[in-house]
Amino acid sequence: MKTAYWDLRVDARRAAIPLLLTACLLLLLPACGSPMQSVAPQPTWNRNGLVDGQVGAMRLLHVHILAPPMDKQKAGDDLGLYLTLVNNSDKPQKLDGVSTVHAERVVYRESPSAPRQPVHVTIPARGTLSLQEGHDRPHLELIDIHRPLGATPIDVTFRFSTGTLTLRIPVLPLERGAGSSTPSPS
Repeated sequence: MKTAYWDLRVDARRAAIPLLLTACLLLLLPACGSPMQSVAPQPTWNRNGLVDGQVGAMRLLHVHILAPPMDKQKAGDDLGLYLTLVNNSDKPQKLDGVSTVHAERVVYRESPSAPRQPVHVTIPARGTLSLQEGHDRPHLELIDIHRPLGATPIDVTFRFSTGTLTLRIPVLPLERGAGSSTPSPS
């Protein structure tokens, strides 16, 4: 009798193993995302060492940060963040915010001498907006970096009306660009 009881307990344990494995997989499945979710394409590095990405109809091209050499950087510096935005839709799109854990905030400036503004930029339907470096051009700025960045790429999040995208942005030496890495404060 004891043997039959023991056999039933062993059989019950063996039957429970597939159920436990299935339960564990079902618990992990939401972390993987549903098959119906659209997955944003992975950012790509172009031949110039800059990064490109896309969220919905918005393409971000040639994204980079310009910085002085590591020994010239310090906490509290402001650095230029440069990119080109391409709207592939038939409707205007909005860039409603940019953020990173490596700076106090990210702002928009019409030119190096213009006042800092919150990031609220409209990209026209089927249009392109250049926020690349250059004399008196609109651009984004990382304000009050928390530590010297050196040449280590950093994560920056862009919030559009079509969705949110985080890219690992290269920090390039200032001599590669045309602008100043520390724009004049306002």
